[in-house]
Amino acid sequence: MPKKLVDEILEKAERILETYPLCDHCLGRIYARLGMGLGNDERGRAIKTLLAMTNHFHAKENPEEARYRLRKLAENAGGPLAALYEKLYGEDISTKQCYVCGGKLSRRYFEELAKKAAEIIKTYNPSNFLIGVSITPAVRARETQVLALAGIEYSESIKNEVKREVGKLVSALTGLPPGFEKPDITIIIDLETGLMTPIVAPVLLKGVYWKKARNISHTIWATRDGRRYPYSLEEFFTEKLVPIFEAERIVLHAAGREDVDARMLGTGRPVVVEVKVPKKRHIDREALNKALASDVVEAVITGEASRNTIRLYKTGATGKSKIYKALVYVDRELSKQDLLRLEEEMHERVIRQLTPKRILGRKKETLRIRRVYSVKTRMIGKKVFEALIHSSGGLYIKELINSDEGRTEPSFSSILGAKAECIELDVVYVEPYTEDAAGNNI
Repeated sequence: MPKKLVDEILEKAERILETYPLCDHCLGRIYARLGMGLGNDERGRAIKTLLAMTNHFHAKENPEEARYRLRKLAENAGGPLAALYEKLYGEDISTKQCYVCGGKLSRRYFEELAKKAAEIIKTYNPSNFLIGVSITPAVRARETQVLALAGIEYSESIKNEVKREVGKLVSALTGLPPGFEKPDITIIIDLETGLMTPIVAPVLLKGVYWKKARNISHTIWATRDGRRYPYSLEEFFTEKLVPIFEAERIVLHAAGREDVDARMLGTGRPVVVEVKVPKKRHIDREALNKALASDVVEAVITGEASRNTIRLYKTGATGKSKIYKALVYVDRELSKQDLLRLEEEMHERVIRQLTPKRILGRKKETLRIRRVYSVKTRMIGKKVFEALIHSSGGLYIKELINSDEGRTEPSFSSILGAKAECIELDVVYVEPYTEDAAGNNI
């Protein structure tokens, strides 16, 4: 290290310590970028030792002249400067508390924090971890005041020091690496109180579900009079997966959703299952799929998901085509020519839909432009037929059939010239989602 830099460090450190009492850590942190492999306490102690040596030299030449300055330094720095003053002048020194950290920072304190953090981390069985630190505005302000005098060229923040030092100790205690990009668990340490808050990353699973019965809602649907529907997809996944992961709860992110009274059959509907605050993270996929096998609702986990997968499912649903099977009742007798005309007029047909009246209380009035690619029909009875409808995503099928009092045009009702109603509806195909490494639909 050049002599000029050493002189600059000592001169600045002495000026700082004449103004602010600082512990070894908080003084050394000002020069954190100098000296590899050193702790900030080692840096701070080294600087104080050099200051003690230089002040001893000055004191031998002019003991009374140096006394006042050395006393101030001894009160604010403690350590070797306090010991020097006591030996030179035979007077005990009461060292002041560190202005920045309040005397909290020490190797022992880091070890205590690390032990507590490691105990918390182990309960969640993660693959990696991260340490975060929360400081009060008052600590931040005091640190800023010192750096205004010292400069920031070689410094680091108190938060960085605590994160690094505690993180190294936690890694040694747990055998886990730090997860700087995607930590399974983050421990936030409140430097003021020492309290620790675990933030557990959810487990995100990509899968497909089938809803084999009707009147199953997506989430629990409650009213003032009680439950509106007896069962929900959310309850199914909660019952099956919460005990396995020892998690708090389950959140579903499906690629669209079918009506409560519609079944989801055929290819199933893509879904991301978000497991909140799991204490177990690494569950064999075969075990998960065995648990998710059921008669009413069934699901298969196909792999891991990401937030990009959720975004893709939420934003891409209208871009994916669907195939529906509808059982349709018409209030007059039908002929084969009626159904043939319906198939012809619905081939590659643009559909204009206003928000259905049945959901206007939950959604605002908008105009949707969608497309029907094809309709295939099969006569069931004189007034009943089955329709296989291939359409773009986001098309309201019930309104495509009944016209919703003219709010959907064209419709089965307008083409047949009779009132048509959807008796039963099933989703039998959802166009697959394929994503690249960045989570974009391909």
